[in-house]
Amino acid sequence: MSHNIAPADLLDVASWRCITPGTGQLALTQTRVAARPALRLDFDFLDGSGYVIAHRDWRRRMPETYTLVLRLRGQGPLNHLEIKFADPSGLNVWRHVLHDLQLPARWHRIRIPSSAIPFAWGPASGGRLEELGSIEFAVVAGEGGRGTLSIADVELIDETVRTAPKAVTSSGHTPLDGATPLTLDWHPDSADAAPWLALDLHAPRELGGLQLDWHGGAPARGLRVRTSAGGRRWQTVYDTDRAGGERSYVFLPGLRTRHLRIELREPSPGARLQLQDFEFARSLESFWQHIAQHEPRGWHPRWLHREQRPWTPTGSAHGHDCALLSADGSVEPQRGAYTLEPMLWIGGHLHTWADIPSRPALKAGWMPQPSVNWEHERWRLQIELDVDAQGTPRVHYRFAHDGASPLAARLFIVLRPFQVTPPWQHFDQIGGVRPIRTLAWRDGAVEIDGRARVWPRQAPTRFGAQRFAEGPIAAHLAAGDVPAAAQAEDPFNFACGALRFDLAPAAGETAEVTLYCPGETAEWSDAAVMRPAYDWSTLFDTSRWSAPGWGGDALRCMHTAAAHILVTRSGAALQPGPRRYTRAWIRDGATMGGALLRMGIDAPVREFVDWYAPYQRDDGFVPCCIDQNGPDWLVEHDSHGQLVALIADLYRFGGDRAALDRHWPHLERALACIEKLLDDSGLLPRSASHEGYLGNPSHSYWDDFWALRGLRDGAHLATLRGCADLARHWQALYERLATATLASIRKTCADNGIDYVPGSVENHDLDPTATADGISRLEVPPGLDRTAINHTFDRYLENWRARRDGTLAWSNYTPYEIRIIGALVRLGRRGDALDLLRYFLDERDPPAWNQWPEIVWRERGAPAHLGDLPHTWIAAEYVLALRALFVYESDLEQALILGAGLAPEWIDGDGVQVRDVPTGAGPLRYALRRLGDGSLHCEIGGGVHGALVLRPPLGGAAIAAVESEDGGQFHFDAQSVTLTSAPARLRLHLTKTD
Repeated sequence: MSHNIAPADLLDVASWRCITPGTGQLALTQTRVAARPALRLDFDFLDGSGYVIAHRDWRRRMPETYTLVLRLRGQGPLNHLEIKFADPSGLNVWRHVLHDLQLPARWHRIRIPSSAIPFAWGPASGGRLEELGSIEFAVVAGEGGRGTLSIADVELIDETVRTAPKAVTSSGHTPLDGATPLTLDWHPDSADAAPWLALDLHAPRELGGLQLDWHGGAPARGLRVRTSAGGRRWQTVYDTDRAGGERSYVFLPGLRTRHLRIELREPSPGARLQLQDFEFARSLESFWQHIAQHEPRGWHPRWLHREQRPWTPTGSAHGHDCALLSADGSVEPQRGAYTLEPMLWIGGHLHTWADIPSRPALKAGWMPQPSVNWEHERWRLQIELDVDAQGTPRVHYRFAHDGASPLAARLFIVLRPFQVTPPWQHFDQIGGVRPIRTLAWRDGAVEIDGRARVWPRQAPTRFGAQRFAEGPIAAHLAAGDVPAAAQAEDPFNFACGALRFDLAPAAGETAEVTLYCPGETAEWSDAAVMRPAYDWSTLFDTSRWSAPGWGGDALRCMHTAAAHILVTRSGAALQPGPRRYTRAWIRDGATMGGALLRMGIDAPVREFVDWYAPYQRDDGFVPCCIDQNGPDWLVEHDSHGQLVALIADLYRFGGDRAALDRHWPHLERALACIEKLLDDSGLLPRSASHEGYLGNPSHSYWDDFWALRGLRDGAHLATLRGCADLARHWQALYERLATATLASIRKTCADNGIDYVPGSVENHDLDPTATADGISRLEVPPGLDRTAINHTFDRYLENWRARRDGTLAWSNYTPYEIRIIGALVRLGRRGDALDLLRYFLDERDPPAWNQWPEIVWRERGAPAHLGDLPHTWIAAEYVLALRALFVYESDLEQALILGAGLAPEWIDGDGVQVRDVPTGAGPLRYALRRLGDGSLHCEIGGGVHGALVLRPPLGGAAIAAVESEDGGQFHFDAQSVTLTSAPARLRLHLTKTD
């Protein structure tokens, strides 16, 4: 029996509170409908954007199925109403949205079934709401404006089925087993040639499908499922002429029926039947997750068990599609394609990811050619992924053992209708399942849907394929072989197949199997198998940088990070990830391009600017983002300065005068756009360039920092081009904006009683990553309160240390924080910078793959959205931050700053060496090491122009004297040595300080 489980005082205004981020306003008052309480929300979107929330804590267990009932009335413009349930953590949210709601003048009753309240966000990434922690009513600006919303008669109706269905069968005894109202045990007579079972659910019910656990195996000739509203006229909703395995799963999304009938085409001992509610078929991923829960662990990918495992890409630097390898050994050859998953059958046991420890690695410790090593006590299987010189993915499986005699094994490579990235990464058909209708062995390759092919270099023992309805393919493999059929066509679009390779390497030998996975349009020939692997060592000369100990690890990570930027390119587009973020943002591109240029890679940056800049509007406005649909004109005002800064970097580090001339009109228009945009405050207008301001556009100082960098670069370049009037104009505009920005920061601090640098005017928020970006771009501009800057990072470090040490409750953070390392170096806080560097190296996911996601969750295995992995904007921030430890350009000091972030232990032994590293002052070479007597020796090569400042790690000592071995000019203080030019050879004598 359905009944209301909402408390009588649910709408008592004293139990509700307002949440009003940004400029939106909300007032809550108590009203009544007859004698019943109602909640009134008076809202006002002062600037036409944002959202306001009425929040109430409400703890209770949730029924399996329920309906939320409420009545609404009000007045105001068209806005959106979001009704949200959160679990007790507050992190996982289920939501129903009423878009463009015209508030009714009279009371209007709304019924929302739980099937219409899907999971919205949070680390759980889906599933049923089992425990309620709070309820929210959020008004989200559409047209904005002012309005009133009243809510009354809120009921939560428990719709859980508690009455068993009435069953009629063609033969056999009563099928009810009494376990639950929706579970029956069906035993037709053995002589029944076509058994059927009909169920009356007493009332129309939402169902998601069926699970049938067969008493003697699935009927080979399949089954049919039919439904009826009244029990007379029947409609077929599922039909398969083939079935197999011990269990059948029937996917019936959106089904609402009272009568249900299951029909078999041959005699059967029957089955235990479980009717499934709508959650079973809320999505294909939900359906598959249910299947994985009822089959042996390891038979399906880990994400179907709602567990997270990292993945990493491989590819070339040429902008081709990249392939993915998961830490469990699954491979996704192209974006959104099928997966190849290994299983090993040895001694009658099927080994999968679930029972074998795995160890990830990269070739040479840095190249984006990843591998996963399964390490059993008796044998090893390496799965290595790379691409050939033309960009074709190749998967190498290498099996070896430590026994004295040959070890027989069957390597199964399973071709799956899944992707490596899980469904909580979903975007534009990326993440989760990947339908496959046909699989066939044809002309020496496995053909997928008549298009893509997988070519084994070594002939397999055999290939087998089957339909979904024939059961899990792993059941065949566990018995030691692949399915008998060499092809399959699945009307449900989830065909599976497996290649079998019989291996028996002798002791000390390795058996290898290689699969080639060209794209659907790629040409293939026998000669293609002879192509060498793409060679990353020709692009990156890792000998340019060296440091001992953990410094070497940090440098290898830098090279991987730079390579990942190239791997995730799409043509000319620099994209911040391999799958989820397949769009090109100029903010990401400016940072990634800047990192590549500082690593000596300029061609891809030139291609990116040539591709992106023409999308600029005639009025100079630079789009924030470009994808396959064209430019995104969301108002984000950091983009104009970022395009200018990247054009300037391309000239500064790439020396490409032709590119500068080609893009000079874009640069001029972008700076003219900045000038026109400045509002009455002297700042750039409100924008959504900061992700946290998307719902409430704000005056973001991030935008102003980038504009200042663009204006400064523009003035410098105009001087080089002989455009003196433009240079003076842009320099004056720079000074005007700098004055307004610094004055606004001081006013925001004073008005809100804060002692740190805020991220924006309206939110006066602590945003150390945005402030760090300003420090890295502009250092500490005169007039910016150094005490406020230190307080900004002191607060961050206090919070970070508590998070690191486990004394702070936290759910997630973003490794964008890596950019703070470079800011701390520029602020002279070497120890803090190195503490952060050690931490973030430990936080790599996994450390051997030298990568970070955009979002790191405290529970690493939680099925939570990661942004993308690797996130290559973060990779670029790491390159820039680590480089700053060795060298950075200081516009304020008009010099190259050397060694300002080096760890003291890195200059032991052979010390630190930098060889022909690109800088804004030319190629830099220097070596720094500690001598036996405790003094420091530094040698700086020629090739750079201008002044240099050496700030070596002194370990608490001070510089007492400096000897020049070549007679160069210098001066020094206790912490640094300043040279007017290079080359130079110096010996620094140190003295202990108190």
